[in-house]
Amino acid sequence: MLSFIKNLRLDIIATYDVNEQEFFNCAVAKEALEDENALIKYIKGQLSHKDLVKLSLCWQSDDDKVFNNPTIQESLSKNAKYYFN
Repeated sequence: MLSFIKNLRLDIIATYDVNEQEFFNCAVAKEALEDENALIKYIKGQLSHKDLVKLSLCWQSDDDKVFNNPTIQESLSKNAKYYFN
């Protein structure tokens, strides 16, 4: 069972090759912040389509300490954008 981080939400825009963009907001599981690969796998598990081209993320929290997490910092250093072939 996943455990979620309090006061942390993620807005996601998934851009697809064929399908229309998908917009959603989700809670973030602690397991998803182990590293960037875990984060991407967690997000991809919630997508409706497989023809993913780009993910755009927006991190939201009232607790600034959350942003000290290395995975979140790495994401923010990339402007929270991920591109796929």
